Amino acid sequence: MTNPKVFIESLNTAQTLLGLDFGDKTIGIAVSDKSHTIATPIKTIRRKSIINDLIELFDLIEEYNVGGLIFGLPLSLNGKENKRTEKVRKFVKAIELEKNIKITLYDERFSSDVIFKELRKNHNSISKIKKKLDQQAAAYILQGFLDNSKKN
Repeated sequence: MTNPKVFIESLNTAQTLLGLDFGDKTIGIAVSDKSHTIATPIKTIRRKSIINDLIELFDLIEEYNVGGLIFGLPLSLNGKENKRTEKVRKFVKAIELEKNIKITLYDERFSSDVIFKELRKNHNSISKIKKKLDQQAAAYILQGFLDNSKKN
């Protein structure tokens, strides 16, 4: 995992970042502003196939002038890698084969749980939460990365 400040400093000044919460059925997507201060949830991609997922992701990269991808890395509670981690790494490799873009992995432990509990606390229904959970989790991951870059 890369130092967030160094990663952001390597971008062109007008570029944004995408945060991704990668899952088996969906990919939650969030985008940063150009000052790399605020993460905003934008979309949940319904997974179809790696090729279709990449096409949809590459369209977003162009639309938002993205210079880097921040993937949530689903580590086990003890910090070790697992089957979900392997799936993220495999998808990252597929991106790297097709596109020249900076990619880093960022610890995402508890992101979905934190978002779920926060939305439930605000009395959102389970169906509403399910519709927004992945993109909100992506924003949480990206915001953590952005905040960490300001601390260093």
